[in-house]
Amino acid sequence: MIDITNPLNQTYDGLATPPGRSAAEETQALVGPEARVVKAFNTTFANTLVKGQVAGQPLDVFVAGDDAAAKAVVARLAGDGALHPVDVGPLERARQLEQIGFLGIMIQQPLGLGFRSGWKLLLPRS
Repeated sequence: MIDITNPLNQTYDGLATPPGRSAAEETQALVGPEARVVKAFNTTFANTLVKGQVAGQPLDVFVAGDDAAAKAVVARLAGDGALHPVDVGPLERARQLEQIGFLGIMIQQPLGLGFRSGWKLLLPRS
């Protein structure tokens, strides 16, 4: 199961999840340990996801989950779409991904971005 959500509260000024938890972790608790929940795609906006890039750069898709095989499937899905998957660790990292997603949403209007921006992890050249 891929959790793509950014769980905004009713007033859209914060996240609806309890402190120290993510929507992905809440989903995992609901569906049980036999289900494999992966957090991904929540830091990309729909129109940039369709284009697959921002400013000529392929979108990064941050992937968090506790099951390596499930994360590999999601990474392959992203890669097949010409996106750049980035494994950020266990499902608890979904907490930070949801915060990044929230920040991305909140800066769109003040910066006039029109939901055409994206987060990019810049890696040093080898």
